[in-house]
Amino acid sequence: MVQKPYPTPLVIQPLHEEHTYTIISLHGRGSNAERYGCELLQYGNLQARLLTVKFIFPTARKRRATIFKRMPINQWFDNYSLDGPGQKVDLQVEGHCETAGFIRGLIDEEGLILGEGGHQKIIVGHFTLLGGWNDSDAEKFIGAFVGMSGWLPFEQQLRDILRCDDSPVASQNEQHETQSDDSDTDEDESSEQETDSDEDVDESTATVSDSESDDDPFQRTSSVHDDVNVFEGDEEEAPVLVQAINHIRDILDLSSISTNKESSENELSLTCLYHLQTPVFLGHFRHPW
Repeated sequence: MVQKPYPTPLVIQPLHEEHTYTIISLHGRGSNAERYGCELLQYGNLQARLLTVKFIFPTARKRRATIFKRMPINQWFDNYSLDGPGQKVDLQVEGHCETAGFIRGLIDEEGLILGEGGHQKIIVGHFTLLGGWNDSDAEKFIGAFVGMSGWLPFEQQLRDILRCDDSPVASQNEQHETQSDDSDTDEDESSEQETDSDEDVDESTATVSDSESDDDPFQRTSSVHDDVNVFEGDEEEAPVLVQAINHIRDILDLSSISTNKESSENELSLTCLYHLQTPVFLGHFRHPW
């Protein structure tokens, strides 16, 4: 069966003649690019704040929604329940796979427009990020990922693979809570001593020059992460991480990643994991639009 094509995305060109970054933002279930994109830009006055940024708002193609008695609506993937998104996740696979391919295409096209290092000037929000690309090009990790009022698809499956329930984090948290009770008194005493130094810091911060306040809002403050090795010092855990990423890549119909130096034709090397260096912001909005 031939799938219907995705509608043409809504593209908002930058107000400034210079084009430095692109934001690709996806609407919610049942909405579309025009409704969501226009309201988003007006709500935050984003164009005036980000003069050199292009905004791309794709529209999901029509899919039959299980939660609405199979009524066709614009949705990136089907879902069994909004209250329990982890139920019957098999319904989500087809949509995630198709949508990820569509979004990767948009990112690649925009990367060519932006020129050298173009992918790193793109900000996007979708499950696509976790899977990466179908090649080992280190230049293809995007500039940032933004998630708004969302949830992680296939969370329980990933927790099982990563053995999150067996992690020592829980016991460490319990130990920390016990120690925090004993340290409350010490913190109260030290906080009074720190008040004077905090005021000095506030005064020095207030003297920041106007030129510094005009810095690029998307400029990384440090290059410390540019050469990050996601497996450095964690050789034993690397296979578990690769298993989780490969699970996602399998869902997105991408080649698996191999930990072996000699990968087969159907596998890629660990260099494909450069996308894990992408900065991530996840948040919830107090006022819906």
